Amino acid sequence: MQLRYITCSDPREFNDIHDIVKLGQLSPRVEIAVQAHPSKMSHGMPRNEWFQELLRYVMVDKHKIRLAVHVNREWCDQVCRTGTIPEELIEFFEMCRNGNMYDALIKRWQFNMPVDTANNINIRALKKLMNLYPEKYFIFQYNNNTHDAIYKLHDSGARFSVLYDASGGRGISPTSWSEPLFLNNPQGYSGGLSPENVAENLDKISHVAVRPVAHYNKDNKVERTINERSDIWIDAEGKLKTDDKFDIARARQYILNAENWLAQQKQK
Repeated sequence: MQLRYITCSDPREFNDIHDIVKLGQLSPRVEIAVQAHPSKMSHGMPRNEWFQELLRYVMVDKHKIRLAVHVNREWCDQVCRTGTIPEELIEFFEMCRNGNMYDALIKRWQFNMPVDTANNINIRALKKLMNLYPEKYFIFQYNNNTHDAIYKLHDSGARFSVLYDASGGRGISPTSWSEPLFLNNPQGYSGGLSPENVAENLDKISHVAVRPVAHYNKDNKVERTINERSDIWIDAEGKLKTDDKFDIARARQYILNAENWLAQQKQK
């Protein structure tokens, strides 16, 4: 199994942007994900200004780090019900690293749907939005609240990524990880991941994150089907915090422990 991203979620305006950039440069797999909702990220608010400063620093000095935005509350509801990006987010959504629309500065956008939003999702509008931005990845959580909405998206043929989070954002580690349900979609796992348990949980995830791959004989007939390991990502948030604040040291250890696990797998 390969790790596409090691996501560190919810750094905030009290974190030094230089520390965030250094964290993002620990590995090409590291992704820094900022939480966005109108009560914290609207124009003129400290998080908006902090994020603007981080983006300027990354763009001007050409620091190569991966950035993501996780959209919540009213902004998530607007996107999922109308297929439109909120005005306050559109400048971030359309930012390009080098002036090329396919080189987006922020490529991955996660929409955390509460149950009411999931029950009223506008599949047609969302699919149209995704088709307008083929350079971006749209991520939706799969859990008990979003089950029907995700299946509707999948059945529509929409292009999206799935984050399996059985805890529903509560940061609770499951006793076991579920097998992926949407085998052709990029997929990730979250729920209670920490520096202390990330290697143990990656072991468990690696046993379920598989996909059937057909092998053909010389007559182009399926000879056998083998379950091969998938590329996945992991996302930690709550257990990277100390006193409810994003802790750079804990995030760093989480990244290093995940990287050490990956290096050990390659030696086997």
